[in-house]
Amino acid sequence: MIPLMIVFIPIGHFNRKKFEKKYAEFLAGNNGGNFFCYNNRKNSKSYIEESIIPNLDNGIEIVYLNGKKIESKYSTEFISEALYKLKSYNRFPNLMKIRNGKLIDKSINNPFYNILNQNKPKKELS
Repeated sequence: MIPLMIVFIPIGHFNRKKFEKKYAEFLAGNNGGNFFCYNNRKNSKSYIEESIIPNLDNGIEIVYLNGKKIESKYSTEFISEALYKLKSYNRFPNLMKIRNGKLIDKSINNPFYNILNQNKPKKELS
């Protein structure tokens, strides 16, 4: 077992470093990008698709999580990595932006559900 570990651990490490380099290139190539992420939660999906998405700026990319499947125009492996690395995650919906090769995120779950469930003004999402 030890000889196999001696072979496979460096390979895994090399593959991870290779992926991290590609992910850094993805972030650099999409610098300035803005993303709106939401999921298929029954009580919010239709409201988001009917009231939120049509009012977003054209430059905001949509990332939809249909269960465990990511629907986006970007590479699933890179969007998956971005979602995995969310620092401010507090359920969806979530905003992400790429600035200077770094991913910045913000959960808008609380203000969103205040609007949806308590009929608070939509300006709270601004």
